[in-house]
Order: sequence, then structure tokens, then C-alpha cells
Amino acid sequence: MNYNIADYVNWRGDLTFEVSPVNIVDIIILSQIALPDLSKCIPRQGCTLAECVDNYVKTGESNKKIGLLIPETINQLFVKMADTARFSGLLLSDYMRDIDNTVEVQFSALTIDAPTVKTRFVIYSGTDDTIVGWKENFNLIYKTPTVAQLESVKYLESAAKDYDGDLIVLGHSKGGHLALYCAINCSEDVYAKIVKSVNLDGPGIPENEDVVKRYHSKEEKILSIMPQSSVIGRLFEHSEKCIIVHSDNKGLYQHDCFSWMVKGTDIVPDHEFTEEGTGIDSGMREILSGMDDDERENFVEGLFGMFYATDSTTLTELANSKGLLKAYISSDSDKRKAVNRTLIKILKNKYLRRCIIETNRQSKDYISVEDDD
Repeated sequence: MNYNIADYVNWRGDLTFEVSPVNIVDIIILSQIALPDLSKCIPRQGCTLAECVDNYVKTGESNKKIGLLIPETINQLFVKMADTARFSGLLLSDYMRDIDNTVEVQFSALTIDAPTVKTRFVIYSGTDDTIVGWKENFNLIYKTPTVAQLESVKYLESAAKDYDGDLIVLGHSKGGHLALYCAINCSEDVYAKIVKSVNLDGPGIPENEDVVKRYHSKEEKILSIMPQSSVIGRLFEHSEKCIIVHSDNKGLYQHDCFSWMVKGTDIVPDHEFTEEGTGIDSGMREILSGMDDDERENFVEGLFGMFYATDSTTLTELANSKGLLKAYISSDSDKRKAVNRTLIKILKNKYLRRCIIETNRQSKDYISVEDDD
């Protein structure tokens, strides 16, 4: 029988961290609660997880749809955690949420303390439903550092200041990439406090001689976890230890941590990446290696220029928009050609083509459920 992180909360929730130490499944679970908007739920002085959830429910945030590619089960998990001895007393503080179209940033972070075991978790949110959040991700293929990368380092430096317990830095998706990035780029004093930096299916580091050199010197504290057909997590360079987790989803939807199988206090491993995952990875590398920075920039700016021209601000709105064709036709000719060239290359790769078809099918299923609601 397959079990996931929600089943783990039901099973292990009665045991505190003093009885059962922090494990990798706890880290995966904590990565998920950084994604919902907690701006109205965590007061300046901080609060327990149970108090945060109480505010989350009272403000109606727990009933909101989080996004097109984001499992709504996060809301259910968050509420369930408040009823457990293991998670309810965790201390949440220093919540930060910065979404700005002008500087193209979607950054969210949270500090969680487990004071009885002297452990602090610095958690970075993955990409939410905003188009600007996805735009910032795509910017990585032609420029770095991004605003979120710089903010992640500042946030970690602040969270680690005057703290003398164990420090675990983590995140899922873009949040995992930021956990990796700030562990590489933080000060030596802060790095010394880090026990582990955990990247949960987030991109690696874009090729940069200076960054890669620092990367290799610090990779012993960095861990990546990816599903067997990982798409997002295999982007860019990884040299740290990587564990492959078995997912019961397909394609891009393996990115969903609720599809990752767990057994007891550990994940269920897979021995190797699938042919599909390896094909997608090699296909993307081949396409990107054949583009210079100008071509990459024109593709990204052209594609997202079309998205913004539909007046959509989220992927959910974009998926329901009828204005994308009009936006495509009226877009800048040079950028449209750059988008066409890249999309043709993507569609020629059978693995990338299958991934797009499968993702489109599953997203349509999601939209139909939304309509039924």
C-alpha cells in the first residue's frame, strides 16, 4: 500500500520531536506550508503553528484555491498539522512575502523553530500561481542573480544571526533552488551553522564559474530529492548528493510532493531516473546549449509578453483566458519568431512533447474540477 506525507501526519502526529527526531518526511511537509499566503496569519511577534492555522481558517484563506499546478491538499495538510502534538507547537515567525511585477520577483520565506530540540528551519516558498513567479524562474536561463536569489541570502543571514542551534534550510521547487543558492552564497559564519540544505525538486545552479567553485566547496551539506521523472529539479547543474523518490504521478505532476511515496520516517526510493525524465533533461540541455543569451532572453520576454497581454496575472487565469491567440498575433515580430523557433525545437523532442501533452491533459482535469465547484 502506498503512503504519502498526509498519511505520515496521521501516523506520526502524536509523537513530538523529542521522542522521534526530525526526519526527511518532516522536512518535505514543512516545505509545503510556505506556499499559501500567510500574510494575515502570522503576527509580527510570531505564533505557534496551531495559532497560525486558526487565523488561516478564520480569515478564509483555507478555502481559497492556491493555483493551477499547486495541490489543494496543502490546505488540508496545514489544518491537520495543527491538531498534532508533533507540529502544533512549532513557532512560526519572520514571514515575508514579496510579489512585484516591476522588478519581477515572487519571493516568500518563513522561519520555524522547534525549540525543544534546538532546531530552526528556514523555509523558502516554491513558485506560486502568479505569472511573475514563473517569469522569474525562466529568467534564470539568461541572467543571474535574480531578485529572489539575493533576497534568499539576506533572509538566511538575518534568520541565522545570534542563533546557536541546528539550522536546516529547505524549500520545494524554486524554494529548493533558493535553499541551495543561499547555502552556497551565505557568509562562512552562517554556513557553519547549517546542518543541511535540502532542495526538493528545485533547479540546480546555472553555469557560472564563480558560483560553481563555491558550490563544490559546500556541497557536502546540500541534499537534493527528485522524483523519478523529474522535470523542474533536473534543470541546470547538480553536483550534490541526490536521492530519487518514487512518485505515483506522471510527467510534470510528479513535482507534487503529495505524490511522493513514504514509508515510516523515510521516503520510498527509486533506483534511477526514468527514460522519460532523462530524455527531458537531455532535450532541454540540448536546446539551451544551442541558444545564446540574446536568443534566450527574446524567447522568455516574448513568451511572457504574450501571457501578460491577456491581462492574466496567474496561471489559473491564463488557462481560462481566450485572449492568448490575439496576444500572439499582436506580439512583437522578432520575439514571436524567437518563441516559435524554441517551441518547434521543444515539440520535436518526443520526451518534451509527451510531457506537454500529459501536463495539458491533467491541467484540463483540474480546470473541470474547478468549474464543478
